[in-house]
Amino acid sequence: MTTQLSDLRVEVVEGLQQIEDWLQDGPLNMSDADISAMVDRVQETFNSGNGEVVTRVTDVGTTVTRVAAGFFIMLFATYFFLYQGNRIWGFLVGLFPRAARRQLDNSGRRAWVSLTAFVRATVLVALVDAVGIALAAAVLRVPLALAIGALVFLGAFVPLVGALVTGFVAVLVALVSQGFYISLAMLGAVVLVQQIEAHVLQPFLLGRLVSLHPLAVIIAIAAG
Repeated sequence: MTTQLSDLRVEVVEGLQQIEDWLQDGPLNMSDADISAMVDRVQETFNSGNGEVVTRVTDVGTTVTRVAAGFFIMLFATYFFLYQGNRIWGFLVGLFPRAARRQLDNSGRRAWVSLTAFVRATVLVALVDAVGIALAAAVLRVPLALAIGALVFLGAFVPLVGALVTGFVAVLVALVSQGFYISLAMLGAVVLVQQIEAHVLQPFLLGRLVSLHPLAVIIAIAAG
């Protein structure tokens, strides 16, 4: 899988190169000068807002540092939550008045069961999404099907953007390896699998495991 992910990166780069070639040889018929002018305009945009770019880069660096620190804190906290979860929960419940402790303990445990069910449903949905797209890639003889499936599985946990990016990668690999028509078929397969996952699988799995009506799940998904 690691080898395929490395090859997948190469395929994506080649796909971007094919898009550039299409801009030159396709219906747009852009010349090298047109593409160079477009690149120059992008560079001028960055240069004109140089101070703003520096500020944004600094903000990104600060955000990355905070995310890294949060990640290690999460690992540290997760260890103790798994090792001494009951003791920590008992301590937190003990901070409340005695009369409210029993009800609070029951509510917390029920909420934990619902959260666990939601995570399980999300993992199942991501797995079905990954298997469906990987099978479509294998049927269409698109290479790196295993790596595409792994990428789709991981991307399913990123709301909105994950499905879009991983689907784009799958179509791009199909374009590089098998041509335009196979990439269209791959695009159709990606859209079909993601629509079934979002509007059929998620409502019934989440509805069953989290005890919500499927209609409520569909409305929540449609509302974003």
